Amino acid sequence: MADPDIRDELALLRGATLALMITAVPVVGIAGAMIGVDGALGALVGIGLVGVLFCGSTAALALVASRRTGSGIGLQLGAAALRLPLYLGILFALRDVAWIHARSLAAATAIAIVVTLAVELRLLARLPRLFWVDAAATRPSALAHDTRS
Repeated sequence: MADPDIRDELALLRGATLALMITAVPVVGIAGAMIGVDGALGALVGIGLVGVLFCGSTAALALVASRRTGSGIGLQLGAAALRLPLYLGILFALRDVAWIHARSLAAATAIAIVVTLAVELRLLARLPRLFWVDAAATRPSALAHDTRS
């Protein structure tokens, strides 16, 4: 059984990984049908790239969560800010590789980014504990502290 401190982070990782696997089937299939083997390989590399970078940032989030440092929001923003330049840098580095179709690589990467971000946002909205927010906690009413008469 998963450590309760990182259960939500693992749910985020599982959800995005499953979404990427489901997305890979039509994306790689269409790229292969339209362009051939190079297109399918390019699409597969693009989806794999997003998977690796997303899993890396989610693993860092799980590490922070297990230490209870309370910096989950900062880490998520930092990871997103770091991932985007990494995607661009890797895409530019791979554009001249002979066996990778550059447009398939770029299109699959963009599709995979959109899919992982959509899943991430959906799960973040459903799992507020990812940001160490206790949704069940009660807060004092603002009216109880109102001193105006």
